[in-house]
Amino acid sequence: YNGLALALDALGRPEEAVVNLKRAIALRPGYSQAHSNLCDILERSNRIDELRDAVSRARKNCGANQPLIRFRMAQLASREKDHTAAREHLEAMPASGLPQQLAQYRLALLGKTCDKLGDHAAAFAAFADANKLAGASAEARNCVPSRYREAIEKLITSFAGAPNIAWADAAATGRASPVFLVGFPRSGTTLLDTILRGHPRIEVVEEKPMVATLRGQVGTDAGPARLAALSEDDIGGLRALYFRELDRHLPAGGDDRVVIDKLPLNIISAGLIHRVFPDAKFILAMRHPCDSVLSCFMQHFSLNDAMSNFLDLEDSAALYDRVMTLWSVYRERLPLQVHEIRYEDLVGDLEGTARPLADFLGLEWDDRLADYRETAMARGRINTPSYAQVTEKLYTQASGRWERYREEMAPVLPVLEPWAKATGYSA
Repeated sequence: YNGLALALDALGRPEEAVVNLKRAIALRPGYSQAHSNLCDILERSNRIDELRDAVSRARKNCGANQPLIRFRMAQLASREKDHTAAREHLEAMPASGLPQQLAQYRLALLGKTCDKLGDHAAAFAAFADANKLAGASAEARNCVPSRYREAIEKLITSFAGAPNIAWADAAATGRASPVFLVGFPRSGTTLLDTILRGHPRIEVVEEKPMVATLRGQVGTDAGPARLAALSEDDIGGLRALYFRELDRHLPAGGDDRVVIDKLPLNIISAGLIHRVFPDAKFILAMRHPCDSVLSCFMQHFSLNDAMSNFLDLEDSAALYDRVMTLWSVYRERLPLQVHEIRYEDLVGDLEGTARPLADFLGLEWDDRLADYRETAMARGRINTPSYAQVTEKLYTQASGRWERYREEMAPVLPVLEPWAKATGYSA
């Protein structure tokens, strides 16, 4: 039952997973792994009242000194904003001898907890140690961070060096082009996604492989020469391919919906997207470069070539530089329709920032756009690292957080400060 629950959870069926974990616990009340897995699903689903009950039962049946249970106690304390208790639980766990994944999760939560408590040196050290553990994992061994940056570099070179980019628009298919929500990771895309979902005519499809499917079809060379060579029939086929993949993830509904494809790093494929959907609109999520990069370094991601850059602060900054350089080239060479949303503006004045966005999307303002917390709770599982933050009240503490880590950020400031100035932020 525990194994079946893990499989169901991985398939995006958490309710069935919960049922099977409860069956496992009924058969073996002291089964700490099943208790821990149940707490994990409830926490990631923002079901905090149920999490509180589950942690209490786990503690009763397994004891508070069992490392898995102690970690869930720390998670609960963190969600209840008792950061002192969370730190005490985490520091009561063994510092060595834990399974690799649990040791990594302990350090990551310790980092977040110390950050909340204002112990920034301890927080940064914990995040760095967590990332070292992640970098030594089996998952990381198949990842090559530089390979992702090199692919971006090839796009920069090809688009910047193309003598003339003038593509003939292929005929429209009759189906409205999607809107693409892009940006560097940890720039507020999940908050913006949740806000947008409040509008009855908006459907957000979160982090699904529609654009990756296009890249797979076009090939690794998606530069202007390759894209210019695509015929009208080719473009029609790519649109059809995109919509077939989209329909696998899109709930049934009316044709008047505005569909938003949200995947931050689709920003690197803006050239391909524009070729296939020349009338597509882009929402660009922006945040102070130093805050974005620091937040990526502090966050646990499932690893691939792209996300493995965030295990190292200098790699993270190098990736930011390459991504934003490519985006700048796209803006210079292509007539993209873009509306920029700054995270700092969004948390400071939600309605004042979101109203112009609704206009950009051709929609009337709806007051439900401001009820983002209700929307977040109704979503259930949110499949991004920001799942916990978007259920809370808007707060500005994360704006300018990097200033508290200026000493630790010193090695990457020469890379990021020019971008801060170029994008209108103070360095």
